[in-house]
Amino acid sequence: MAGDSLGVDVREQNGVLVVRLSGQLDWTTYMRAQDVLLDCATKELVGVVVELDDLVAESPALLVLFDVVWLSAARWPGISLSLVVSDHRLRSTLESRGLPRHIPLYSTTPEALASVVRLRHEDRVDAQLPSCRCLPHVAERITERACERWGVQSLLDVAPQVAVELVSHIEDDSPLALLLRMRGDKMSVAVRTTARFDLKQWHVMRHNIASIAVCNFTMGETPAGGGRHIIWALLDVPEDSQRPPSHLQEAAVFTHQV
Repeated sequence: MAGDSLGVDVREQNGVLVVRLSGQLDWTTYMRAQDVLLDCATKELVGVVVELDDLVAESPALLVLFDVVWLSAARWPGISLSLVVSDHRLRSTLESRGLPRHIPLYSTTPEALASVVRLRHEDRVDAQLPSCRCLPHVAERITERACERWGVQSLLDVAPQVAVELVSHIEDDSPLALLLRMRGDKMSVAVRTTARFDLKQWHVMRHNIASIAVCNFTMGETPAGGGRHIIWALLDVPEDSQRPPSHLQEAAVFTHQV
């Protein structure tokens, strides 16, 4: 069966997912490797470290896998991806593709783990949304509470409406999940879904969000493995926004990490 020649071992070390890939990376195992790494990235721990010494690539072209995953992880959810390679030949192959310009490359796993940048403050909301007509209202209210809790008053008229726009455009028989994140001066509003947008839907949604947003924003889609996708909008938080300690009572749908 395709994928049998690729070994995958995933473990967590101090908030970082360490993934050891072993065996053969070829055109039959490429998508499995990509799905594994994207799934790890969207679990949103502190970062992802990939050990490669036991991996044999059938062709150097297959190493574009790491560019693809790095780009997705950097855009959303914004976590780091680094590679561990002590084998001189594989390192030379990676360097010839310019990967160190984008992805940190280390000789040992402890070195890679020590270099992971740990955000001083990270907030997140993960909420399963109801499958009913009240779905947009629920998404709006959850986002309002997040803005209040994080002290991002300047986005109170923006982020909730972006959430409404996202969930209103998605037609999915499976329950949707609303994902809200604060990382530094960026707030992201996202939905995890198995649905896909066509070009017309993307155009309409971008146009509608542009009419809502009074700040700089970007939008995109990140594969999450298992046929799932994250549809996200990343909003700039104005410099004059204050984030005082929250005095709101913790709601069941909120989680907080420092």
